[in-house]
Amino acid sequence: MSHPSCKYPRVYSTDFKKYQDGYLRSGNAEALFDLHINATQLKVYKFLSLKINDVYILEYLKNSNVALLAETFGLSGAFFENIVNMFTDCIYSQSVDTDRFVKQVYFPIGFEQYHQLSLLTPAGLVFNMKAKIDWITSRSPQAYSGKKARKNNDYHELGYKTLSDLTVTKHGGDHPKNISGLNNKYQTYYLLSSIPPELIPRDIRLPKTDFFKESFTAWQAKEILEALHRLFLTDYNNINIRDGRDYRIQQYVDLVIEKMWQVRLFLEDYSGELSSALPLEQKIWLYPEFAEQRQQEDEWLDKITRHIARGLINHYSRSKVIPNPVTLADQELLAIEEVVASNKENLR
Repeated sequence: MSHPSCKYPRVYSTDFKKYQDGYLRSGNAEALFDLHINATQLKVYKFLSLKINDVYILEYLKNSNVALLAETFGLSGAFFENIVNMFTDCIYSQSVDTDRFVKQVYFPIGFEQYHQLSLLTPAGLVFNMKAKIDWITSRSPQAYSGKKARKNNDYHELGYKTLSDLTVTKHGGDHPKNISGLNNKYQTYYLLSSIPPELIPRDIRLPKTDFFKESFTAWQAKEILEALHRLFLTDYNNINIRDGRDYRIQQYVDLVIEKMWQVRLFLEDYSGELSSALPLEQKIWLYPEFAEQRQQEDEWLDKITRHIARGLINHYSRSKVIPNPVTLADQELLAIEEVVASNKENLR
């Protein structure tokens, strides 16, 4: 399977450890007997693949069961004893010399040593996989009825499975040269897609030291801060200006709450390591393991509301979003604290 012109290595093995991990590999799946042979001698492979009483002739030769073979073919026992000797040398003679046509990798061992590995592809497992894929996509009753229903635009209760992005590779042809028996028999096999998985961009940055510096930035509230700035620049003060100011502050708090829920929901399915440098009140506020504590205690909530009020002031006064911020008066600072405090239960 690696290259039709390879002379070495010559490996024959049947002793594989069985695993229960679901992977298609030696020991887990039945692999048909295969023989790398000149195409003109494929009749030897076909002879070894014949069955007597549902057992391959190869197995009789391996077990030196010449009596049954002699009886079946009407030949002498001495003839088959000679056959056994010849095939024993053919099957069990090992050669681990590599070949220039076999791809090789350097596998590191420790810091200064390595193994040079020759990568061999077992045809028996490759065609086992092909049979499984063919069964799933076209030969199973579910695939047949499902595809027929799809073609006729009919409802199909069970549906069917299919594997896409398969590459079909062909071996052999009309005049094959050096080739294995299975390659000559099946000729085509599949290559599964090896395209790297598509990574979905994550718009959530998990906080490491401070939620209000890392997960929620001034640029995310740019429009709200600009609207607040226009209100702060007005020369007069009336109920409409104050209502507009409180409305924009509430919009800012709503953005914080939205980002809070994004982080919380993301962390419910997150399996990575969480930061230990985050302030305790922010851990209680965001981390799933503190959900019960969030409902029973209030001290952390008072600290979070102060964080949010201070965050709005810093985002307005000290960020580059607003080039020339005005100095906030006491009444603006008090309004920010009051609006944020009115959202305590929404922040819990």
